[in-house]
Amino acid sequence: MATHAGIDKSAVVRAAAKIADDKGWDALRLADVAAKLRIRPPSLYNHIGGMSGLRRELGLMAARELGVALARATVGKSRDDAVRGLAAEYRAFVKRHPGIYAATMIAPSRNDAEMKTAGDEVINTCLAVLSGYGFRGDDGIHAVRAMRSAVHGFCALESAGGFGIPLDADKSFKWLVDALVVGLAARARSRS
Repeated sequence: MATHAGIDKSAVVRAAAKIADDKGWDALRLADVAAKLRIRPPSLYNHIGGMSGLRRELGLMAARELGVALARATVGKSRDDAVRGLAAEYRAFVKRHPGIYAATMIAPSRNDAEMKTAGDEVINTCLAVLSGYGFRGDDGIHAVRAMRSAVHGFCALESAGGFGIPLDADKSFKWLVDALVVGLAARARSRS
């Protein structure tokens, strides 16, 4: 395969993201990325640091895109509406990007300032949403973890085909988010 002009790190990452989203995070291979770009696999190393470098770039892309999406979904909303907006967008992001979403599950290295900043944007949006219930500091982090675990768990099961009972998953998701909102409000009241 010939090397094509116009291929840069961004093109490599976008091609890899498409493959990961189509085939799955674990199915991502450098050879497939090279084939998609119509270049030889060794040419990828001009743009990325092998598979680990590519996975890091995909994680950075996913965290940034998720952060922007969650911020947009919650702007101008507070408390229950903000939680509902955040949860709905989180689920929509997982549906749009099931492959690269997997990269957001790994906490960034403390030495990787760029990844930490991207991850912090997601966390800060969640903290801002939950501050409407009065959660700050350690309680804020506990609340973020609880909310993320609930929504992620639903999304992971849904993506894996784990809901085999013929019942509307949208209604189940609404039920989950309603329960989460009630739980957050009750927890906030009990702390007063």
